[in-house]
Amino acid sequence: MLIYIKKSIANAFTIINLLLGFISIVLISLSFMDSQNNIKIACMLIFIAAFIDAFDGKIARKLGTSGDFGKEFDSLADLVSFCLAPSVLIFSYSYDLLNLKLIYLIILSAFPLVCGAIRLAKFNAYKEHSNQSYYIGLPTPGNAIFICSSILFMFNMDFILYDSDLIAMLNLINPNNQESLLIFNWMKYPFSLLYSSGDYILIILCSFSSLLLISKINYSKFPILKFGLNFSNSINIIGIVIFFIILFIGAINKQSHIVMLFFISYYIVSGIIKTVIKKNLSL
Repeated sequence: MLIYIKKSIANAFTIINLLLGFISIVLISLSFMDSQNNIKIACMLIFIAAFIDAFDGKIARKLGTSGDFGKEFDSLADLVSFCLAPSVLIFSYSYDLLNLKLIYLIILSAFPLVCGAIRLAKFNAYKEHSNQSYYIGLPTPGNAIFICSSILFMFNMDFILYDSDLIAMLNLINPNNQESLLIFNWMKYPFSLLYSSGDYILIILCSFSSLLLISKINYSKFPILKFGLNFSNSINIIGIVIFFIILFIGAINKQSHIVMLFFISYYIVSGIIKTVIKKNLSL
């Protein structure tokens, strides 16, 4: 009886993940009624699902209930929350903004779903993907976070790119937004430059990040929450703590979207750089 209770606890987190993904898709499909608000809520639900996904496997292992069923069930939930929902999100966001033929928009929007499905299948089928101390390819929650935080950034982008903005970056408080602290001005500025460079930049970046799902780029796994195991794990724990502190401050200042975008972009780019350096050193 106890083992069934333990299994139910671990699977309950996966079910919540799955339901959050489904609710996100429903909200996105209703975005014609209140476009920005529904999409913003959908993005936040995907963020919550990603947070839950980081712990459901650890809970199952802690309770001694991890197995093939939980692994497959978790992948199915990830397929909905971190692959299908982001694809629907990109399509809904881009439909009225981009002058693309419908078939092209569908193909580009499907990148998170198709690449994510391939990535999850590889993770379950091949031991070299699941038994490593790192991920091979960008994990699907990471890609979903990048897509959602990018779209939220576009909705909230208030950095008008004039020369005076460089001066505003040096101020403790942005005079145009009294709730924006110095750290958020610095985080915001490079993304404002990038995302304002063209109408198609967001869908291009999201397509590129989705292709990283099936790449050979190595990405760090969520650390074991225990100091003293090894230096790398301890550094990653410190990084996680710093992230949550800045995210908390960002939430208070209504800047959580830029915090998410900054850190997930760092995660994506650092994985590429580390893999390139490692390959060059091995030559």
